[in-house]
Amino acid sequence: MYTTKDIIKGIQNPSLVRTHLSRIYDICRPHDVGVQGSYRTGNIGDRALGELFQRQFSENGYRTHIHDKHVQFSSSKVKVLGGGGVLHDFYGTEHLRKRLNYVSDGGFIIGVGVPGLRSAEAQRLIRSTLPEISLITVRDQRSKEILKDICDAEVVRTACPAFLYQNPDCSPNNRTGVNFRPWFNRKSENLSYYFDYDDQIDPGSAKADYIKNIKRLCEEVERPLFIPFHKEDEEFARKHLDIEVLQYENSVKKTLERVSKVEKMITMRYHSLIFAAVCQKPVLPIAYAPKVKSLTDRLEIQSYKPHTDIPLKFQEIQNLSKLKKYARDNFKLMFESNNF
Repeated sequence: MYTTKDIIKGIQNPSLVRTHLSRIYDICRPHDVGVQGSYRTGNIGDRALGELFQRQFSENGYRTHIHDKHVQFSSSKVKVLGGGGVLHDFYGTEHLRKRLNYVSDGGFIIGVGVPGLRSAEAQRLIRSTLPEISLITVRDQRSKEILKDICDAEVVRTACPAFLYQNPDCSPNNRTGVNFRPWFNRKSENLSYYFDYDDQIDPGSAKADYIKNIKRLCEEVERPLFIPFHKEDEEFARKHLDIEVLQYENSVKKTLERVSKVEKMITMRYHSLIFAAVCQKPVLPIAYAPKVKSLTDRLEIQSYKPHTDIPLKFQEIQNLSKLKKYARDNFKLMFESNNF
């Protein structure tokens, strides 16, 4: 079961043994629904999805456990790959294989994004697994089209489940919330394929233009306040921006309250835009990836790539009730399935 290398690692670092035993306990203890995803990466958006799936199933009477992205099996009757841009081959196919293994026997893929599946092996895994899935819902049309180009499985476009969060209606602080993420550490061909940038883009020049843009925006808005959605966001902001930067807290509740308090919001991370929409804040969205552009199209607002000209123009979001309905459909369709 364990290689010599695994045993040596455990002897050298006993905490790894405790972590592994805890994972085995979580997998084997009795539960009705197991949900696998990237919920423990420090990304607030991913954590929000994990907490939401836990709540949705638990409130409907199901014993539910949330598994990390390395888990490939559990003792649950129902297995769900839940939310996030998890179907891709950025770093090869091993993680993709683990995710698909988890749901391969009639499981559910719910509310996910599909940034891209470039390799022949990734496409083979999709073709061999998706026809066996009980229900597949994706958060945007681009994700649906990528999957449909690879296999004949039925795919339903819904919306990100995080739209089911509610506005905490905190007292306003008359600040302008801002969120930016670090620039990509990727080659131009990967920026082109997965993130829809021009295939001739110079990543170094684009990064410089992006940083110049966000510095200007922070100078032009009234009372900017940086709200991190990842520890990396805070580090990036403290390095490049001369504004007040809130300390990162790995708390969905706290982050949503921070967004609720501001008057308006410059958004970059996908879930910073969703949180701002849920809190009904005027937004200036920076679409660093196609998933953000897809979402701004559905919200009927204009977005801008990070390295291009970005006017200081905040817009009122539209169609929030429709997107909440589509987000509820993720669970409605699942509960109605014969295999749930």
